Amino acid sequence: MRTLHPNLWHPIRFTIMLIVLVWTAYGVCYEPPTDISGVVWIAMLVAALVVSPLFPKSMSVAIIVIAYAGDLFTSYASSGNSLPTHLYAYGMLAYSTNVIIAAALFTYYIATILLISPPGPGTNPVSMISMYAMVLLLGRALSWSEKTTRKRFEAAQNKNRLQELESRARIADAIHDAVTGDLSAAAFVAQRHVGGVSGSPSATAGGPVSAADAADAEDWRQINEYILFALTNVHRVIDELNMDATVLPGDADGEALANLLRATMNDGDRRLRKLGFEITSIRHCAGGKPSASRETAELVNNLLREIYANIARHAAPGSKVDLSVILRPNAIEITQINPMKEGIAGADGHDNELPGGHGLASFKKQLESYQGTLTASAQDGSWTLFAYIPVTVIDDSPGLFEQVQA
Repeated sequence: MRTLHPNLWHPIRFTIMLIVLVWTAYGVCYEPPTDISGVVWIAMLVAALVVSPLFPKSMSVAIIVIAYAGDLFTSYASSGNSLPTHLYAYGMLAYSTNVIIAAALFTYYIATILLISPPGPGTNPVSMISMYAMVLLLGRALSWSEKTTRKRFEAAQNKNRLQELESRARIADAIHDAVTGDLSAAAFVAQRHVGGVSGSPSATAGGPVSAADAADAEDWRQINEYILFALTNVHRVIDELNMDATVLPGDADGEALANLLRATMNDGDRRLRKLGFEITSIRHCAGGKPSASRETAELVNNLLREIYANIARHAAPGSKVDLSVILRPNAIEITQINPMKEGIAGADGHDNELPGGHGLASFKKQLESYQGTLTASAQDGSWTLFAYIPVTVIDDSPGLFEQVQA
């Protein structure tokens, strides 16, 4: 109920409406209507008053129209019982609109009471004008107070959120500095030992490798696999900590998406170079940057992370890796080419048949839901991946960075 009708739970509007309703009911009991037209007229006023918390602007206008039109249908309208609801409508319009509307209402009332419908001999027009002016000022004062309170609350929330993001960023940096450097060094040592056995004089001369050397190489290969797996998991934890900081804000020129992918590629290149890979990554804009929705941007960014993780796990150690990301006005294209490890380079395959295929299979299904494609194949010991992601949705909603900086 709060979600569907938040105005109904507004404490100021609801309280004032109850006060005016009691005031009107007292006036009706003190001087009840004498004909059916008077009953219908006062019932219409009360109905509009009760519904006003849900629709403050439209019902306030309706109350003013009913109050002025009552003189055309019933003499009971001149009894003064419409004054509470009339004041309420003026104050509510001043509260829920702006200064220009409030000034227009005040000018209209002055013109009405002085020129169109002057009060009776027992009524002081100055006091009436002053009363309506005070109601309008009260409505504007409540509106200003509420806006100021809301802005302060939002500023406090944004400040707390920014502090949380900064804290999570510091934690991610600490994890990265404390863990990933040592793991990368350990992986490099393990790969060097594996390469040392493969490049031994007997192996180079084509002779048989001793059982001890083969067992030692297998142990180092498993150690390397464990280290790379742990390194990938650590980076995933870091990515989760930094997730809120990389959410794409809505942008019309695609600059936020381009910056997000650039940061992911720079970080991925740095990690692979620490592992000894020779990576060449290219990010090219062909005809303009796409303006993607948050969902599409997160999908592309997560796919890039999966590609970098698969390179670390399954590419031949120290090999040359080519990765390109092409940004078009209506699509994103990703191409990856690298040699595979000896253990998985012997058999050619497609898509999900290679290690890491489960993650790629999931991304393939997601891309297909966006009318995109993902193809992967292994031919002659070389792994090739191509992803096409169409971009057709623009998200203009304010992003996290915009909310924090507001």
